[in-house]
Amino acid sequence: MLKRGIGLGLLCITGHAFSANITVTTTDDIVKADDQCSLREAVEYVNQGMPEAGYNGCGGKDATAKIMLQANKEYSLTKQIHILKDVAFGSDYQTNVNDNESIVGKRNAIIKMVGKDRLFQIEKANDPNATIPPAMLKVSFDEITLKGCGQSICADQGGLIYNKESLGISNGQLLDGSARQGGAIYNAGIYAANTALSSVALSKTLMKGNKAAEGGVIYTELPSFIISQSLIRDNETSNSNSSNFETQNQFSEDALKAIGSSIPFGIVTSTIFNNKGYVVKIYDAMQVNNITMILNSMGLIVNAPQKKGYVANSIIAQNGTQDCTVLAGGEAEQISNNLYSSGCAGFKSTAMGNAQLIAGATTEGKCDYSTNGILCPFAESPTIALGYFLPRILPSYNSAEDSLIINHGPAAQDKILSCLATDQRGKNRDINAELCDRGSIELVIDTSNISIVGQDILYGEKARFSIADQLQDGELVSPEKCKQIFNRDVDDHGKPWQIGCLKTVQTNTPSKGSLVIDQAGDLVYTPNGNWQGSDEFKISVVTSTTSFNKSDNPYITIPARVVQRKPDDFKDYKVKTSGGSLGFFSIVGLLGLAGYRRLKNK
Repeated sequence: MLKRGIGLGLLCITGHAFSANITVTTTDDIVKADDQCSLREAVEYVNQGMPEAGYNGCGGKDATAKIMLQANKEYSLTKQIHILKDVAFGSDYQTNVNDNESIVGKRNAIIKMVGKDRLFQIEKANDPNATIPPAMLKVSFDEITLKGCGQSICADQGGLIYNKESLGISNGQLLDGSARQGGAIYNAGIYAANTALSSVALSKTLMKGNKAAEGGVIYTELPSFIISQSLIRDNETSNSNSSNFETQNQFSEDALKAIGSSIPFGIVTSTIFNNKGYVVKIYDAMQVNNITMILNSMGLIVNAPQKKGYVANSIIAQNGTQDCTVLAGGEAEQISNNLYSSGCAGFKSTAMGNAQLIAGATTEGKCDYSTNGILCPFAESPTIALGYFLPRILPSYNSAEDSLIINHGPAAQDKILSCLATDQRGKNRDINAELCDRGSIELVIDTSNISIVGQDILYGEKARFSIADQLQDGELVSPEKCKQIFNRDVDDHGKPWQIGCLKTVQTNTPSKGSLVIDQAGDLVYTPNGNWQGSDEFKISVVTSTTSFNKSDNPYITIPARVVQRKPDDFKDYKVKTSGGSLGFFSIVGLLGLAGYRRLKNK
């Protein structure tokens, strides 16, 4: 959906003290009566009930069941750790207010298996004499990377984790796990009335390089898992009848009655590509919704005889010979509003036909704007941890609705599964469900995130900077498109249109130079002489997203500043960033914040 949001960015400076956390102080896998706390000792301390006396350098009075690891450090395990109690794991790091590298999920502590085993077994010790079923343990990992053993099989079940409790992972990475069942995770447990069910919830997590005969990523005894805002790539299931998210048993009728009309499990708002084997089997009480699932060796399987399994609002294309294989429950209301290559017709879906999927010759890399590909190649994001395929609005479109992806949400009267409220990046979708975009990414125009661009230069130099990161999910329109939008052949100054219908408006100074722009959003500023000081102006451009804006103004405006000085005036002043820069005058304004540092504890 295309929308324009205007907001005020607020900087909130807060600090928290978490003196009761358990801090791991060594990366080695040791158990020794000393003052160094290893990861294994920290978990054992929690398993013992966290006695006030501590354990081998871990914990003490007022300790809480939160284990902190140092960001970016790798912690080795020679064999699995058994978790018996509620516990949370997090990464500890420092950041400051102008730190551009502090993207959540990019500084994770790493736990790696150096032996031949999984990393964790999460399973309480049950009392055979108990008359009341015990509550599920709650185990969470936030900003933690888990790496497998690097061998063909690390464990029979669960290459990284064997889980029989309530497991949550956020802002994490599950890498290179290998097993017979469940390359990354094996989720055990069957349904019993009035008893909590073991479950796996993964959000904002990368699953990559995991392998198994069955369940390349997850093998679960019941389909009690939910994946959201995540990236699933380069995993492999070798059994041709299995899938990367494999389920052993469907929910019973009694279990489905207890679940009711909700659809708590499945995969939503995520990107899935380059996996081998079927991707997932959809059973009753599961949904695939707002995902981009493309270029996998095989598609998905729908087997939902009670008609409570859903595949909706997604891009599911070029996954082998069949994107969707329906065994049961494939009525139109269950498979709806998808863009597909083969097999996912359902209700109000669209076949791709001869449309070009990727704008470029490779699956990953730069977008080739000269092609008619409807998705840019996979690319990492400068602002969040996980990459994605960005949808395009092609120059040939006369309206956004000409797209196979944009503004293709279900109508309220259709009574089919609606889009999710946010996309993979956490960006909000419009409250008008019909303006939802298919797939994991919602095209959004949010002018509250625009920041200043520019560069400091010396006499005789040209300023070079980019607005590529500020194009509001769009690409710069061509000069020909500018003629169509404004119904004239030249710009306001009587000159031929530049890419993006570029125009500049001076703010605090008269114009002191000229600008040219290319398709990628890179600008070159040429001063009109050797002047000293600044040229301050606003850059206005039209993008493929803003060109269809319903307001009268199709431009987005970006503030800019170029500062020029004598060559020997101030030798080490240059400040440059990819998406923009802060000149010398701006640095002065930030000096008051330079000393502020905040301890981040998750």
